[in-house]
Amino acid sequence: MDNKTSFRTLIQSNIDHNGYHITVVGGAVEPRFAYSIGLYSQLNFELVFAGGVYYLKDELLRIFREIVDNLRASSGAIDQRIAIDGLGEFSFLRVDPSWSKLMLLGVFDYYKIDDVPVYQIVPDAAHFTNDIPDMSRRWDVSTEPVWQWLDRKWQYNVPEKSQVTTNLEALKGAAITELMRWEDDEWEMFAGAGPDVKKEDIRVVSLGTILGIDSTLLPAVDLKIGKGLWRTDRESEWKDWG
Repeated sequence: MDNKTSFRTLIQSNIDHNGYHITVVGGAVEPRFAYSIGLYSQLNFELVFAGGVYYLKDELLRIFREIVDNLRASSGAIDQRIAIDGLGEFSFLRVDPSWSKLMLLGVFDYYKIDDVPVYQIVPDAAHFTNDIPDMSRRWDVSTEPVWQWLDRKWQYNVPEKSQVTTNLEALKGAAITELMRWEDDEWEMFAGAGPDVKKEDIRVVSLGTILGIDSTLLPAVDLKIGKGLWRTDRESEWKDWG
């Protein structure tokens, strides 16, 4: 049995037992995203959660589980906000097909049709991070640079799999004020002083994600290993660390 056949068997097994399957995609460049397969035959749509690095994988799966339970109980009422204890409140956006065709490949492969309605799960402002796109608008690099790698080749002279350790404040929009390159494919970039960042606020994202969020971080790409930069705010010039 090849990998593709094994994956299809897993999907069908989850649908048979739970009514749906969740595919989690952790791309090397674009942010993590997850989507359902199997809800269309019950609710006439599928669900997708794009970005949202605030949530760990287990929390993401819980969000899907509780939202699906709620939607089943409400006969698929998508025009509501759903609160999940400890994780916030969630609303829904109708996804433009341009996003679906790029991301939800498993849905179209499973149903063998060209058009499946999809809704994006969107967290409230307190849990919103800037890797979350507006999927109700047509996919476009100019409006969603974080997600440009869905349809573009890597263009920087560093490994495509490069990762950045950062903090939630930076991912929510606060200016990154210090950064270091520790390895060929590893950086640290923090809003505020790195030693002051709480462990629970640390996240690891792709370099492509962080550059899409803030293009003023581009000088990090040319840093030598072991070197760093700092600045006082987003508008100020970078200075060498030490």
